[in-house]
Amino acid sequence: MSHSVETVEPILRTTKGILDVKWLDREARTQVADIENKAHSEVLSGSGGYYNEGVINVLDRECVCVVLNNNAFRHATAPSLFWVAGGVVIGEEVTDPERLRALVKQDNVKTLKKNFVLYYDRMRSTRGQVPVFVIRGLPFPEIEGVTGVRDVLSASPIGSVDICLKERFGWSTEARDLGTILIGFDRS
Repeated sequence: MSHSVETVEPILRTTKGILDVKWLDREARTQVADIENKAHSEVLSGSGGYYNEGVINVLDRECVCVVLNNNAFRHATAPSLFWVAGGVVIGEEVTDPERLRALVKQDNVKTLKKNFVLYYDRMRSTRGQVPVFVIRGLPFPEIEGVTGVRDVLSASPIGSVDICLKERFGWSTEARDLGTILIGFDRS
């Protein structure tokens, strides 16, 4: 185990809501990438495709772990879900309440659920282009700034990867309050 891994793991294990930490070897990373890439190649009915950019970027880091978390873990620190057509964001998750309030006042914006907005003007300008749901990686502030660690990124895997990782590491696949997050970083 490298010095940076030995430094990071105790921090993760003492983070509220994180129940366990496991490090991914090359075989596990390949399996996760294969499942995510297969999902990316399949088309979602009526909405285009799906691409978990965050997970793919996490897997490119030198050190990658998966954490098992429960509902006590904090909410995401930034939005990660975007709907993109032709390189243009036509819909996005908005986590800043002030920005959300300002957006919903605009005529060309429609809110879905509580915080996903659609931009009708952008949708019209990209008509004919296939939209793709893109899930981006997020910071993981708990380990940013740790000596020997740089380029920290976290991402939530799709359901089939979540189950695969839980099975691989002997975690419950039945408990609905348990999830997984992939965290990667490079050594400095």
